[in-house]
Amino acid sequence: ALNYTMQQKQFNNRLTERLIELASTSGYVFDPDSFTFVTIRDRIRCYFKSYVQSRKKRGVIIGYAARKAGLLGVKEVEKKASGS
Repeated sequence: ALNYTMQQKQFNNRLTERLIELASTSGYVFDPDSFTFVTIRDRIRCYFKSYVQSRKKRGVIIGYAARKAGLLGVKEVEKKASGS
């Protein structure tokens, strides 16, 4: 298994912060007794992990595996991650 890098953790934290802000500006509030920052972040991670596994079963390679297979370069991954 690959180690969870600091870069991945920072990305996931920023993604979670943005989701919470978007929910708030849209009138949604997470119940603080049920949804801490960590539980929200972990649910996002689980969702995307399931998504990647599902795509992999269908023969679509995405994320780190696509880069490792040479289908995407580092610059393409960084470009997609930054939203450019």
